[in-house]
This record gives sequence, C-alpha cells and structure tokens, in this order.
Amino acid sequence: MGEKQGSDLKQRIRGNKWLLVGLIAGALVVGLVLACVVGWGIYGAVGRSGADAALRGSRYLEAPPQEPVVVEEKMVEMPAMEPASSADLAYQGISQAYAAERLIIRTGNISMVVEDTRAAQGAIEEMVARMASEGAFVVSSDEYGGTEGSQPHITMSIRVPAVHFDRVMDGLAELAVQVSSRNESAQDVTEEYVDLEARLESLETARERLLGIMEEARSTKDLLEAEQQLTQREAEIESIKGRMQYLEESARLSSIWIELQPYLLSQPVGEQWRPVETARRAVETLVDGLRGFGDFLIFFAIAILPWLAAIGLVIFLLVRLIRWRSRARRAKPATGEQASE
Repeated sequence: MGEKQGSDLKQRIRGNKWLLVGLIAGALVVGLVLACVVGWGIYGAVGRSGADAALRGSRYLEAPPQEPVVVEEKMVEMPAMEPASSADLAYQGISQAYAAERLIIRTGNISMVVEDTRAAQGAIEEMVARMASEGAFVVSSDEYGGTEGSQPHITMSIRVPAVHFDRVMDGLAELAVQVSSRNESAQDVTEEYVDLEARLESLETARERLLGIMEEARSTKDLLEAEQQLTQREAEIESIKGRMQYLEESARLSSIWIELQPYLLSQPVGEQWRPVETARRAVETLVDGLRGFGDFLIFFAIAILPWLAAIGLVIFLLVRLIRWRSRARRAKPATGEQASE
C-alpha cells in the first residue's frame, strides 16, 4: 500500500514538474516576443527621428549642382503694357500725391498652372525688363522637378513699381490656364516712417549741439565726452536713415512671388518601360530592408538583450527556489511515513 502511494506521489510530482516547466517556457517565449516588439518600436522611433533629420539636411547640403538649363524659345502672348492714357496719368499723379502722405508696402503672391512653364518664365522676365527703367528687376528664379520630356516647376520673385502692381498681377493671371491661388496684401508704415523722421530730426539737432560744444570745449575731458556722445548719435542717425531708406524702397517697389506649375494635359504621356531600373530599385529596397534588420539586431543585442538576461536570471532563481521549497515540503511527509512504519 505504501509503495502504491509512493508511485502515485511520484507521478503527480512529475506531472506538476512538466506543467511548471511548460508554463515557464511559455512565459519566456511570450516575454521574448514582447521584448522584440517593444525593441523594434523603440528602434523604429529612434531611427525615424534620425533619418528625418538627416534627410532634411541632405536636401540642402548634399543636393548636386544642377546643370544649366537651355530654354527652348517659345512664343507666349503676353499682354502688352499699353501706354498710359491721360486718365491713367492723372490717376498716377493722384496716387503719387497720396503716397507722399501715406507710405504703403504692397506684396503679392500668385500660384498658377500654365501650358509651358519655361515660356511663361521668359514672358515674365520680358515684362519685368520693360519696366527696368522704373526700377523693376527679377530677384530670384528657381526650377525643380523637370525631367527629359517634361516641364519643371518654377518659382520666381520679382520687384515691380507699386504704381503697376495691380496691372502686373492681372497680366500674370492672364498667362495661366488656371490660377491656383492669388493673394495681395498692403502694410501701412506711415506711422513708423513719421516717427523715424522725428527721431532723425531730434538726433541731428543733438549732433549740431554737440559739435558746438566740441568747438567751445576748454578741457580734454569735455572734448572726449562730447566726441563719445557724438559718435553714438552718428551711429543712431545712420541706422535710422537706413531704415527709412528701406521703407521708402519697399513702398516704391512691390514684391511679387510667383509659382508656375505645368499643365498636366500638356505633358507628354510616358511610354518608356525600364525594367532594369525597376530591378535596381527592388534590390535597393531589399538591401535597405536587410540593413534595417541588421541595425535592429545590433540595437536589440545592446539595448534589450541585457535586460532580458537579467529578467530571465531572476525568473530562473525564483523557479529554483520554488522547486526547492516544494521538495522540502514533500520530503517531510515522506520522512514521517517512514518513521511510522
């Protein structure tokens, strides 16, 4: 009878042991999977932030110099700047008289779709050239996205006389197949200009007074102090004059920012199939994927694996302690039964 009870007890112990081992193995597998998922998420977040910063920098720092583009001459009808009539001249005279009282800085931007972006660019440059005698000029002109057989996007910035601002904006809109956006704004800087004039007058008066003090100075100390104050006043006067000149120039010449987008229906239909380039892109994608997986393994081994090893060691010690205590508890009843027999 005792032998039978002993065999049953051994079978229960073996069953519980394998159950405990299975639970521990399952917990380790689940923990490893969770650690991999968390590690991949951390690595992806860190990698994306670094990659985004590198990509933003590379767009500006590593962009290869563009080859000069040879623009094919195309004729685009541009509304001619008609000679001003007597009514227009009278209106301009009134406008200039009003501008003498109010200092207005006008700016505009227009984004439009055109049949031929390069031809439209040439037409705009020609229009600006017709007003060059009045101070108009092209500030910048950039193109991007153009490939063989397709037109590029072009952005331009021009300065035109404020008296022609509305006429130029209308002329630009007439070049477009579709105007995507058009914005005009005006800033009244008269108050700032008047304040600068008052400060300038005050500083010039102070300068004249300091010059008189320097002429009448009887000691070197008084002369040096007056000269120091005079230098400070001269610097303030030059700064104010520069600001006033900037405001005057900005009010006289308006700024216009232009974006030229190619009309999709006028673009040639792509008929070239290049399987070699497709295969190359596929290989590059595969290599990038393998590189990313390798980087993840390195990141996982350094940042995640030590924590997993520490957790696994703690779990192993706890299991050993539990098994030891369970064996000790089972050993006591067995010793008691042997003693009773």
